[in-house]
Amino acid sequence: MIKFFRKIRQNLLLEEKTGTYLKYAIGEIVLVMIGILLALQVSNWNQDRKDRKSERKSLANIHKDFIQNKIGFDSVKAINYRSLAALDSMIALFPLKRVSLKNASFWKYYPLIQYHTYNPYSSSVDLVVNSNSIQLIQDEALQELLVSWKDVLLDYQEEEDFYYKMMNDHFWPYWREVLDYSGLDNEISIAGSSTIKFQNYMMDKRNYLRAVVKAIEEEPIENHINEIIRLTESIEY
Repeated sequence: MIKFFRKIRQNLLLEEKTGTYLKYAIGEIVLVMIGILLALQVSNWNQDRKDRKSERKSLANIHKDFIQNKIGFDSVKAINYRSLAALDSMIALFPLKRVSLKNASFWKYYPLIQYHTYNPYSSSVDLVVNSNSIQLIQDEALQELLVSWKDVLLDYQEEEDFYYKMMNDHFWPYWREVLDYSGLDNEISIAGSSTIKFQNYMMDKRNYLRAVVKAIEEEPIENHINEIIRLTESIEY
């Protein structure tokens, strides 16, 4: 093809058709430019197709993770609500005395108190946010949610950390001193739970758990989870 065009140029020069040659040269330049533009267009189209494929794959992984994250969060939320209600009922029985029907009622509520921290899947979001893949996501609202997810999660987990630090540093050590874990000597447990110190610790425990529940209700974490699921579920995988 190049030889063909070169031959045409040479013939035009030999025939001294300068005007025709200039027109031909301009036309050849235009054709070359069109060819370059078409090549760039094809290249851009191929790159965009690859980008969309990468985007769909990333969002599919995020959607899958956040479906599980929602299940986990709903479970933790239910546990904390149930535990707080049990603590409210137990503290309503204060003051406890060594010989009292209140003691029996108090310990009936205890099995309802459970402990579970929220540990969601974040690897798919981290992979996208910590690489150039975040630029492939076309939905700006979704981009903002993914970028801010780590900070939102840490804000919520901060309240959990306060609660479990109090439990580990103060509450559990005291319980080990005054309660009979074997259940063989109820008198020891009754005596321990009748002290002011024990009852104060129980109220501290409730207050810290209230802060966790407040974070569930007021922090944006639950809305974040729901919105990420909503904005990724419409993607055609």
